[in-house]
Amino acid sequence: MKKEDSIQENISLDHNDLCFCPLSGILDVVAKKWALLIIAILGNEGEKGFNELKRELRTISPRPLSETLKNLERIGLVRKRILDTSPPSVYYSLTPDGWVFREYLIPMLQWVSKKGKKDLPGCPIRAGKRTHK
Repeated sequence: MKKEDSIQENISLDHNDLCFCPLSGILDVVAKKWALLIIAILGNEGEKGFNELKRELRTISPRPLSETLKNLERIGLVRKRILDTSPPSVYYSLTPDGWVFREYLIPMLQWVSKKGKKDLPGCPIRAGKRTHK
């Protein structure tokens, strides 16, 4: 069975009764510039510290990274872990819902790629480097 088939099984076949209202809250977060890239990095490479994420995203400044992480945490896609060190170390990872969300993103990315959008030279973020355990 293909991955697309397993995802399709979880989607109701009766689309007429599907309410789109719940989308507004989650789209406000994941449609932001950095959210999907953060989900991709955490899904590919596992738990990351704030500065590690900042380095991988290259051009993001601390404020939008912090705001995006807070919003992803608020909607339940990212977990924040604080270590009792001096200064405190903060790490982020995907929650179980974050992993499920990421699995739905991969077919969308494949569809977009087929529609003619090409990889950027030196693309630093790719799907599938790591699997959830």
